[in-house]
Amino acid sequence: RLVDLPDIKGDFHIHSSFPIEPSHDLGRSSAEEMITKAASLNYEYIGFSEHNPSISKHTAGQIYDLVARRNEELDRVKSLYRVNVIKMLEVDILPTGKLAVDDRTLQTLDAAIVSVHSVFNMPPTQMTDRIISGLSYKKARILAHPTGRLYNKRGGYDLDWDRLFDFCKNNNKILEINSWPQRLDLPDSLVRRAVNAGVKLVINTDSHASDQMELMKYGVAIARRGWAQKDDIINTLSYNSLIKILRS
Repeated sequence: RLVDLPDIKGDFHIHSSFPIEPSHDLGRSSAEEMITKAASLNYEYIGFSEHNPSISKHTAGQIYDLVARRNEELDRVKSLYRVNVIKMLEVDILPTGKLAVDDRTLQTLDAAIVSVHSVFNMPPTQMTDRIISGLSYKKARILAHPTGRLYNKRGGYDLDWDRLFDFCKNNNKILEINSWPQRLDLPDSLVRRAVNAGVKLVINTDSHASDQMELMKYGVAIARRGWAQKDDIINTLSYNSLIKILRS
């Protein structure tokens, strides 16, 4: 059957207000506020994935220290709640295909979400190479907002989708359906193609404040329009099943 909102057991794309000095927008709600909201939604787990610290303003060592302090804060708050806390980060895929943080920092995470936030006008072959390179890191598990589109601002970039789908299926990488109203990305047509290709998906909200976690319903609607079933969506799994996938 098609996935439905009550099937969702957690959200991985959450930006807290922890002062990680990010490359992009900082969240407005604390980790505790986000976890409290997750509990009210009857979630089993929540993944914190603040943007990586700015690489133009920090050395690799400073980035490691900032992420380590963020992880310490998550260790503190997770002991106060029954919701399982997953240590993640949203990491920029640079135009070269490298990730914006080094392996030492990546190893402190349960998993990383990777995404493109710059140089959107690359030719399709080059952009596909870039994304596959970023996803090739062991800790890179999820590609966020895969087309990069923003309604009323920019269209999505061109990719060789069949090649990306093949890579994701063969390497157990996951594509995001981003529920943020300006994104709704993957769109339903690509959800359908991904499902037909055997690619697993995750529905996230990209929340920067706790009330935005209510946006999950929009991503679920996109998934349903793309004929995604419950088994196609990894955040319908229990925590124990899910964490094995993220850490694999």
